[in-house]
Amino acid sequence: MSLDWQYATERGVTVVTLTGHLGGESLARFTGAVSWLLGHGTGPILVDLTRLFSWSAEGEAMVMDAVRRLGPARQPLALCGIGELPISLITATSLPPACYADREAAMTALAARPGEQPKTSDGCS
Repeated sequence: MSLDWQYATERGVTVVTLTGHLGGESLARFTGAVSWLLGHGTGPILVDLTRLFSWSAEGEAMVMDAVRRLGPARQPLALCGIGELPISLITATSLPPACYADREAAMTALAARPGEQPKTSDGCS
């Protein structure tokens, strides 16, 4: 299983779309994507997981590490499209990331208040 990632800017939001499986050998690829974003990303960031069909426990941990590295201390960040992925680490944290069921809801929240972390979410439960 492999992981692909794509980067785009929409409505002033940096969107990173993950496709495939996040775990095992693909963890290094995701680490590279996060490092790239640290150097190139500006403004709010949306990590779109809609096309991610699975992740390992290590994959979820890597997403949480990316949230910590890229997130609210640097710029607004949200996740979308978690769907049926297991989210034990995300829900266990004292400061969970803003999560949205779909991309449009996340884009609306991030674009509505540039520079501010979204306060509501509906996709991490």
